Amino acid sequence: MRVPSSTYRLQMSPDFTFVDLEKITSYLQDLGISTVYSAPFFKARSGSTHGYDVTDPFTLNPAIGDLKQFKKLSEDLRERKMDWLQDIVPNHMAYDSSNPWLRDIVEFGPKSRYYNFFDIDWEYKGWGKVMTPFLGDNIDEVIKNGELKLNYDETGLSVNYFEHSYPASVRSYKTVLAEVNSEKADRLKNFSGNAEEWADVKITFFREVQEDTNLENKITEVIENINKSEEKMHRVMELQYFKPVHWKTTEREINYRRFFTINDLICLSMEDDEVFKTYHHFIKELCEAGMINGLRIDHIDGLFDPEGYTEKLRKLVGEDFYIVVEKILEAHEELPSHWPVQGTSGYEFLAQINHLFTYPESKAVFSERYKELVPDLPEYEELVYQKKLFILTERMGGELHNLLDYLRTKNLLPEGKQQDDNWQKSLCAFLAAFPVYRIYPEGFPLKNAEVETINTAYKWALEHIKDAKNELDYLKSLLLGEIDDKKEEAFYFLQRCQQFSGPLAAKGVEDTSFYIYNRLILHNEVGDSPENFGISTEDFHKKMLQKQKTFPHTLNATATHDTKRGEDARMRLSVLSEFPEEWFRKVAEWSKINGKIRKSNKAPDKNEEYFIYQALIGALPFDNFDDEEFLQRTKDYLQKVMREAKVNSNWSQPDEQHESAVFEFIEGIFTHEEFRKSFDPFWEKMALLGAVKSYSQVLIKNTVPGVPDTYQGTELWDLSYVDPDNRRPVDYDLRKEILSEFSSLKEENKRDYLKNLKKEFSNGKLKFYCLHKVLAARKEYRDVFEKGEYQPLSVSGALKGKIIAFARIYQDATIVAVAPVQVKNLCKENKIALDASMLDDSFLELPERSSNWKNLLTGKVLENDGKIKFSEILGDLPLALLISKK
Repeated sequence: MRVPSSTYRLQMSPDFTFVDLEKITSYLQDLGISTVYSAPFFKARSGSTHGYDVTDPFTLNPAIGDLKQFKKLSEDLRERKMDWLQDIVPNHMAYDSSNPWLRDIVEFGPKSRYYNFFDIDWEYKGWGKVMTPFLGDNIDEVIKNGELKLNYDETGLSVNYFEHSYPASVRSYKTVLAEVNSEKADRLKNFSGNAEEWADVKITFFREVQEDTNLENKITEVIENINKSEEKMHRVMELQYFKPVHWKTTEREINYRRFFTINDLICLSMEDDEVFKTYHHFIKELCEAGMINGLRIDHIDGLFDPEGYTEKLRKLVGEDFYIVVEKILEAHEELPSHWPVQGTSGYEFLAQINHLFTYPESKAVFSERYKELVPDLPEYEELVYQKKLFILTERMGGELHNLLDYLRTKNLLPEGKQQDDNWQKSLCAFLAAFPVYRIYPEGFPLKNAEVETINTAYKWALEHIKDAKNELDYLKSLLLGEIDDKKEEAFYFLQRCQQFSGPLAAKGVEDTSFYIYNRLILHNEVGDSPENFGISTEDFHKKMLQKQKTFPHTLNATATHDTKRGEDARMRLSVLSEFPEEWFRKVAEWSKINGKIRKSNKAPDKNEEYFIYQALIGALPFDNFDDEEFLQRTKDYLQKVMREAKVNSNWSQPDEQHESAVFEFIEGIFTHEEFRKSFDPFWEKMALLGAVKSYSQVLIKNTVPGVPDTYQGTELWDLSYVDPDNRRPVDYDLRKEILSEFSSLKEENKRDYLKNLKKEFSNGKLKFYCLHKVLAARKEYRDVFEKGEYQPLSVSGALKGKIIAFARIYQDATIVAVAPVQVKNLCKENKIALDASMLDDSFLELPERSSNWKNLLTGKVLENDGKIKFSEILGDLPLALLISKK
C-alpha cells in the first residue's frame, strides 16, 4: 500500500485551478510533501468555492480544469514520486437544476434510471413528487405574482423560478401543447419512447419550430396564456414530478433526505448497489489509471450503512489502496477497528493536541469565573441537549415527522397509542440525548458499546421528561431489538435514526453550541469539545500508543477547511489556560474600560463580549492591528458567529440592529486608547508564548504515529477565522522565496540564521523552517515514521510535565522529538528562547541506542551517556528533533 508520508490539503476551486497547482508542484516537492490532498474537484454548482455541492460525478469541474490537464498533472506528480489523495462526497449531491440526474428524474419520473438514486419518499402523501423547497412564498402567491413561469427553448419546456430552472415532465407536453395543432407537435404530445429518443425528438422539433414562424408564434402564444392564467399554471404544475414549496416548509415536512439542514443538498441512496456502482464509475477509472492514489470519504456518518459502504469501496479499489473517512469521534470513542480503512481525516488528533497544550489544572477556575460572567448559561451538556432539541423541532421537523410516521405506518408503536403526542416528545428527547454522533449497528443483538450508548441516551432523556417513562422504555426496547415482533422494521428504524443523529449533533453542537459556550473557545472546534479541558503528557502518550496499534496511518490534522479558527490561533488561546487569574482579571478590566464606548447595554451581551476578546487574541495579525481588511474580516466573522449561535440573531430572521451595535463596539475598541494600552501587552505575551506552542504543534504532528496533513498556506502563521475566511488565497510566491532561502542556507551560518529567525519570529519563518526540516526528515527516514515504534521518554526536573518527549524507533535508526507543551515562565524577556535556569535543572532520558545524536533542526551534535541536560538540547531552539543511527 502506498501510504502517504505527508499530505498537503488544497481547496481546488475556480480561484485555484489545475493550472495554479502546476505552478507549485515543485514547491510542494521541495517542501517535503509526498501527497497532494485535494478538495472535491468534480463538476459542482456554478461558482462553488468548496466542491461539496457536486452536480455531476462523471465530469471534472470545468472551472478547475479538464481531464487532459489532470492527466498532465498526474504525470508531473508521478515523475516527482508524489501521489494524489482525493476527497469524494458519496452522501449527497447538489439539489440544483444543473444536476443531470435530477433533471432526468423530474423529466421522466418513474421511467428515469435515476428515479431511486436519491433518498426520496415518492409515496409521501401520495404525491409521487419530490419537494423543491426554493420558493420565497407559498406556490399560490408565487403563481399569482407571475414568478413561476413556463418557458420553451432548444432544451424543451422548462419551469423557471428566478435562477432555478427544471425541465417539464414528458407527460406535461400533452397538456401544454394541446392547443398547438401541428403534426410536428403531436410527436411530443404523444411521445412514449425512451430517454435517448426523447432528446432527439426535442432537438428535431426545436429546429422545425425555428423554420416555421407560424408554429413558433403559436407555441409562444400558448405559453404566454399559461403563464398569465393561475388555473392553467396550477394544472401544468400538477403534472410535474417536483413540487415547489416555500423554503421554510422543510422545517415541518420534507420528503427527501438532505445534508444537515441544507435544502439544496440532496442525499443519495448509496446503500443501493446500482447507485454505488454508478456514482463511483468515474472515480474508479481515475483510480485504475493511477491518477488518484487514495480516497478521503466525506461525511461517512450520513450513509445508511457506513461499514457496508467501506467494504464495497475496498472491493472496488483493491486491498492496497489508501482510504480515510471523515468522522467526528468523541474523546472516549474510537473508529471501529474492523472497518477496511486506514483511519480518519484527523479531527480527533486535532482535539488531542488541543488538550495536550491546555493546562488541565485551570479547569475549575475557568468554569467558576465563566459561570460568574454568564450565570444564566446552562452547563455544557445541558446546553447541547437543549440546542439539539431546538434543531430537531425547529429546523429538522420534517425529518422528525418522517421518523414518527415510519413508526406508525409500520405498526411499531403499541396498539391503541399510536397517535399519542408523547411519542414525538419522547423520540425528540432520545435523539437529542445521544452522547455520540451515531452508532454503527450490524444487526440485533447490538454490541455492548452500542447498548451502552442507547442506555446512556435513555437515562439522559428520562431525567428531562419523567412523565414519559413508558414511552421512553418502549423506545429503548425497540432500539435495542427487544421487541419480539417486526425486528426487521425495528432495525431499519434504528439505522434510519442514526442517519439523522449525526446531522442533529453537527447542527446542535458544531453550528450552535460551539458559538454559545465560550469558556475557552480553543476547544469549540470540529472534533473537539468544550466540556473537556486538557490532558497530561502521559495521557497523550497513551493515545498515541493506542493509535499505533489500531490506525497507524490515519491522518493527523491541525487545520482543515472546516476548522473554526486557525491552528496558530488555537495555540495562542491555549496559553490563556496557563494564566487563568490574570486572564479573568483582564477581561473584567477591559469590560469596564469599554463600557465607556458602548452604545448599547445589550450588544454585545456579556457572553459575546467575552468571546470577542478571545477571538481577537487568537486572530490578531502580528504586524497590523489597525488594518481595515482585518476589521472587516472580524465583522464578517462575528456576524456568522451571532447567527450560528441563534441567541441574539439568526440566519432566517437576522437582528441587524443587534449586529450593527456589535460592529460599532468592535470598531470602537480598535481605536480606544485606554483599552489598547491594557490589551496590547497581554495579547503580545499570548502571541509570543503561543508561537512557541505552534512550533511544538508542528513537530509533534509530524512525528507521532499517523500521516501529517498540512492545510494550504499554514506553513506560515494561520490565524484565520472560520470559513470562508480560512479559504482565502495563499501567497505561494512568498513561500517559494522563503523555501529557497532555507535551501541556500550553509551549515556554518545556521546558528546565526536561527538566532535571527527567533528574533523576527512574528514573520512566521521559524514555523516554516521547523515544518520544512521535519518533513525532510520524514522523507529521508520514511520507514521510521511509517513503521517505527512509538516510545514515550522520561523528563525529570523543573520541566517535568512542561515538556513532551518521545522516540520513533525502527531497525538501526532512532528519532527523538522534544517540545514544550506548557510555556508559562519558560520564555524570558519577550524572546523565543527558554529560561536557561530551568533547562539546566532538567534532564531527558534518551533511549539506550547510541551515545551520538544530531539535532536535525540545528545541526548540533550531542554526546551523552543516556541522560542529557535540556540546556544541551534546547539551547538554540525551543524544540528539537534528534537522530541516532547504529
